[in-house]
Amino acid sequence: MEVATIKLHARILAIEYFLAEAFRMIYGLARFSQEEIDASHRELRDVLRTLRVPSDDPAISDLIAAELEEAHTRLLGMIRVPGEDR
Repeated sequence: MEVATIKLHARILAIEYFLAEAFRMIYGLARFSQEEIDASHRELRDVLRTLRVPSDDPAISDLIAAELEEAHTRLLGMIRVPGEDR
């Protein structure tokens, strides 16, 4: 892997951690339960699952939708409220 690629991945990961912490703080201040957070994100995940990205190749659209859904699931795992059941 090239150095530029490693740097890009590190920057994206830093942004993911920052966003996860920001969402965790917002949800905490709003006193959202983990169940409410999960329900909200479940709805968004359903939208991502069926997202159609304009492309000449339907397989690319499906790949992008799957990657977005996977990234969303990973971020939700990062913002879980500590101490709450999954």
